[in-house]
Amino acid sequence: MPIPQRVLFIHGLESGVGGGKHRFLARHYPDVECVDMSMSLLNLRKSNGILRNVLVHAASTAPWNLLKVAVQASLDGCLAAQREALRSTSSLQGVVVASSWGGAVALLALARGDWRGPTVLIAPAYAVATSRAGVYDASYEPHALYAAIAERLGDDGLRQVVIVHGTADTVVDIAYSRELAVATGIALVEIEGGDHSMKCLLQGDALKNLVAKVCA
Repeated sequence: MPIPQRVLFIHGLESGVGGGKHRFLARHYPDVECVDMSMSLLNLRKSNGILRNVLVHAASTAPWNLLKVAVQASLDGCLAAQREALRSTSSLQGVVVASSWGGAVALLALARGDWRGPTVLIAPAYAVATSRAGVYDASYEPHALYAAIAERLGDDGLRQVVIVHGTADTVVDIAYSRELAVATGIALVEIEGGDHSMKCLLQGDALKNLVAKVCA
């Protein structure tokens, strides 16, 4: 089983450094990094939080565009927080494992060229976030993002990416990942009965096998 020199874990919306998936990866790989993106839906202390960005942009943005702009600002801020770690992980020929909101950030990184390496996307939340808020800049529209990823990575690069999603996820419907897989050609692994937490991946070798798959 291939063992990457570095694993970069990109955490979810209300998670962070030291969460369950981060701890699992740290137990099984010699070099694991998790950057705190200072992200939350409602916590105003989080610099990339969505509610905080709503307030930051309230004076300069039309009310009907405010949530759209806030979500895009949160995505951009979280990607900016990850850029140094993405560069160092790339130099070490590492792998990105990204969960939920972290999966949204990883997709943005793939589309913009900040990351081109092996990637495991766990229930990525990009489409659900942008669909609920709407998009202000058309380049953030999910299918525009997917097209950018497919063009930038090509067939060889896309084979290094896998999506894993539970069929019982009530937070991010698996339909979003099915659309992503069809639009890009990225492989989708469906976990029957898996919920959004995807704790099932931490049992046995399931997550390790996915990491090995994208590193092969």
